Amino acid sequence: MSKQMNKRLVGLTACTMAVIMSLSACAAPTSAPSSQASAPASTAEQSSQTTGDKKIKLVYTVQDLANTYFVEVANGVRDRCKELGIDVTIHDGKTDAANQVSAFENFTAQGVSAIIVSPVDDKSLIPSIQAAHSAGIPVIAGNQNIQGSDAFVTVPEHEYGLMIGEAAGQWIKDKLNGTAEVAIFDYPELESIIARGDGIQEGILKIAPNAKIVARQSANNPEKGMAAMENILQAHPKVEVLAGVNDAAVLGAYEAMMAAGKASDRVFLGGLDATKEALDKIAEGGIYRATVDIQPYNTGKLFVDTALKVIKEGPIKDTIKIPMKLVDSSNIAEYKK
Repeated sequence: MSKQMNKRLVGLTACTMAVIMSLSACAAPTSAPSSQASAPASTAEQSSQTTGDKKIKLVYTVQDLANTYFVEVANGVRDRCKELGIDVTIHDGKTDAANQVSAFENFTAQGVSAIIVSPVDDKSLIPSIQAAHSAGIPVIAGNQNIQGSDAFVTVPEHEYGLMIGEAAGQWIKDKLNGTAEVAIFDYPELESIIARGDGIQEGILKIAPNAKIVARQSANNPEKGMAAMENILQAHPKVEVLAGVNDAAVLGAYEAMMAAGKASDRVFLGGLDATKEALDKIAEGGIYRATVDIQPYNTGKLFVDTALKVIKEGPIKDTIKIPMKLVDSSNIAEYKK
């Protein structure tokens, strides 16, 4: 790897959102992009809402506030609570399951009205949910479900992958006469993401059945994405289409493709999450063609609304699906205003 490429990768890695757990999220049914905001403090907002004679107090324990996706989700939680006059505490799980379990114990002891959680480790929190229920506290799971949760809000993983897969397939059909050598980045190490990778492949072949999937490799961050793309190009130098389970890995592949002189009007790179870096690349009009927006800020608001519904009406059995929106050259101007 050249010094110049290494320098670009360092910068890319520093500004791309933390990975693995950023592989899931949600959006509100609005067509406008979410606004960027600073990380919320772990403090409570004063409230005027009550349930009976008791003031409503919500908690959101998040996987990791070092992850820009979850910063936006937490901001949405905080702002929705402020809008409704509800006490809220944001807790940073710091990707530490023990930390999150301990926080659950504390919030249960405090007798909060409901706990919203994006789990670090869903299995470790099963006893915590049981303890919360014993104290009469409902639990809303976000992004990843936990056995026993009272509601589950998530992106539909297969549909999420399918959306970017169909965009890649449409590119092959429209720009490459229906045939192309294609690579896919998945991440089977995280069980919940397997359906996302399958959705990508299904979407591509649904629109472009004559496309040839020549590589399907695990990559979930810029460094792995760059290395994987370099290996793929060595084995399959004619690859012109790549779709991946997140933007982070595809941004790494972008660097490898550019270094290999693949800046062609035939090339399609597409990811998921609508990170700022991916949106910037799409706006440039180069080989990064598309991503899917899951608007984390509005996801946080949806978490709060779901918690309030559970408090008032009881558990919600059906999974609450988060709306998604393809972002490409046709609507990128909305995101760059």
